Amino acid sequence: MKTEVPSKGLEWTNLLLGLGLACAALAFGALPAAAWNAGIVGLLVVCCSAVALGRYGAWAEWSNIALGCWAIAAPFMLGFGAAQTAMWTHILIGICVATIATVQLMSARRSQGITHDRPAHGR
Repeated sequence: MKTEVPSKGLEWTNLLLGLGLACAALAFGALPAAAWNAGIVGLLVVCCSAVALGRYGAWAEWSNIALGCWAIAAPFMLGFGAAQTAMWTHILIGICVATIATVQLMSARRSQGITHDRPAHGR
């Protein structure tokens, strides 16, 4: 198994996005649910990306996909969807984190030669 991250630049981008979400928690002080969610999800994205930079594993990308999807859903599930700044911060960072993690997974599969879109000869 390949243990090198497909794109260190993309992994660093996700790390910075997570850091940005965690720091945004300070701006959401009047909205406890938004602040706690931003802080926790942001730090988890930072941790997953940092670990992936050290030793790449698909689990880190799957974790970031899940965290990104949660960040998108959280404003509506936790009830701060009416707070435009908190909502859009979560949605935009969530979309970026999940998209980058998906690209990383696809790149890793491509570099390992795993493709399921072409049938093998003789089948």
